Amino acid sequence: MKNYFRALLVVLFLVLCSIPALADDLEGRIESINKSEQSFVVQGIRFFVTQSTDYDDGLKGFADLKEGQKVEVDFEYRDGKHFAIEIELKV
Repeated sequence: MKNYFRALLVVLFLVLCSIPALADDLEGRIESINKSEQSFVVQGIRFFVTQSTDYDDGLKGFADLKEGQKVEVDFEYRDGKHFAIEIELKV
């Protein structure tokens, strides 16, 4: 019985450690844009875009982002940075 619980704890630990970073989302206006870093700020949080960032609702790429635009950002936090997975233009 003792070995059963020990094995169960090990399996639970392995499952929890193997869960990938979960995406989250945030909505707000773009406060600033840094073209050289390929990043922008919404609600005081700097988001970095990558080649795999998806743009929706009329946005085709990073160049379409403008200060003051209202956006929803689906993001992932990893390696100490917020990475934009998807950016949607909100009206």
